[in-house]
Amino acid sequence: MDVVYYTHPALFEPALCLVQALSRHVRIHLLLEISAGAWQSAMFDARMDDLPSGIVPADPVLAPMFPAAVREFWQSAMSFHLVSHPSRRSFSLSSWRIGRDVLRWVADLEADVLHLDDVDVSPRLALALALPRLKKTPVVISVHDPVPHTGERNWRKTFARHVAFRRAQAFVLYNAAARESFASQYAIDAARVHVTRFGPYDVIRAWSSPAAGAPHKTVVFFGRLSPYKGLEDFYRAIPLINRRIPDARFLVAGRPIEGYTPPHPPVLPPPGHIDVIERYLAGAEAAALLRDASVVVCPYRDASQSGVVLSAFAFNVPVVATDVGGLPEYVLPERTGLVVPSGDAQAIADAVCRILLDRALAGQLRDGIRHAPFSWDAAADAIVNVYEKWGRESFK
Repeated sequence: MDVVYYTHPALFEPALCLVQALSRHVRIHLLLEISAGAWQSAMFDARMDDLPSGIVPADPVLAPMFPAAVREFWQSAMSFHLVSHPSRRSFSLSSWRIGRDVLRWVADLEADVLHLDDVDVSPRLALALALPRLKKTPVVISVHDPVPHTGERNWRKTFARHVAFRRAQAFVLYNAAARESFASQYAIDAARVHVTRFGPYDVIRAWSSPAAGAPHKTVVFFGRLSPYKGLEDFYRAIPLINRRIPDARFLVAGRPIEGYTPPHPPVLPPPGHIDVIERYLAGAEAAALLRDASVVVCPYRDASQSGVVLSAFAFNVPVVATDVGGLPEYVLPERTGLVVPSGDAQAIADAVCRILLDRALAGQLRDGIRHAPFSWDAAADAIVNVYEKWGRESFK
């Protein structure tokens, strides 16, 4: 079975992990959409302004920019190409033309499935999906955020979903909590909506070096800064933690999304300290931050699943998360972390203090992460079942 997996730099980490696992079952052809000036994710920081537009072999371009261990992930694919757009605009004539060329490439390959790794992140390909040339190629769409996050809804996502969802045979969600509401909202037969779970973002460890005397009791809030992330609740919890653990170190790292102004951090008495890094962190920086963390806090007000959680799990770091969306399907209480009510600063503080002060609990959680009941092999098995049910062979 030949599968074209179409993804984006913002999803590159889970895509590489999943593609490697899928390659054990099917022939995967990986397409990575890029555009000028919009190339950053937690580990993807390539800049190639002179890259020609269109479909370009990826390995010669990316190999010099990534550790060899990352290259091993994409080398498991049968082919790997960049889909290079000269403009950052999602909806433009050039975007439509390149999207049309991609769909012709898929048709010429006679792929059994085109798997779109979410149309929210980049809606460019949605415009071309109505072309008759693709009619014989079944489409599977991963939906990372069945309900768009607070502060991140826009008309482009709505339009892309309207166009692309009509062409899809099946959908893949990564948490069970949203399945029924997603199917109902988009009037999709629930039998077409499948659920699996991601594994830890193991590929990020390729940037990691051995710990260099990491400070004890380091509490990390990491990832893009957005209204739904609950940073305000974390800042309310920090003084409560500081009163019980004066030498705890707090680190907030990430770039604010457009239009969002993060709150000011609280002022702590010495030796309390909060480091705030309001910018994008490249792969090595992100890996070092997570490697040295004692606990990662995700005090979200709404959520699907979380790449931050799965990045922390790649380093066996316990997580304190709120009881929203699919987070409790990954942050298993007393097994991989602790779950608290959303918006409850005292509960956040109590959970963080438990992990920092109880070494036995921290060890139990780290061991639980190592043996968590979700993995890339399990995700691949479930998705291959989707391909077999809805792919080209099912219509013969």
